[in-house]
Amino acid sequence: MEENIYQKAYNWATNHTFEPIEIEYASKLALKMLDNSCNMTHEDRKVFFYVYDALTDRSDIKLENDVNQLIQLARNRKTIFSKPEFAPIVHACKMEVMPTMEKKYMKRYKKMVRKNLGMLETDDE
Repeated sequence: MEENIYQKAYNWATNHTFEPIEIEYASKLALKMLDNSCNMTHEDRKVFFYVYDALTDRSDIKLENDVNQLIQLARNRKTIFSKPEFAPIVHACKMEVMPTMEKKYMKRYKKMVRKNLGMLETDDE
């Protein structure tokens, strides 16, 4: 039985050697997705959350800063959206983080993930 794309994303991210900037942008993308301010399809968002979840589950990667702690609190893993009570906090955090987001690094991170998972390239944000 062939694994689905979500499980494939999780399994890949469990073993992939990420660069520090890729880990940073995995978190920033998760924050944007939680805030529902990302122009990605629902399916793509799920794929990238499976990658993010694998990163949070790894013992060799520490995601202990405020942004990642908020993401963990604000999200139930069964959904790609924040819990309603956390939505204003997630939005405020995203607005604070936005000035440090560089589009070229976000695009590079998403392209790297898609390439490794054999996904078609799209031009979303």
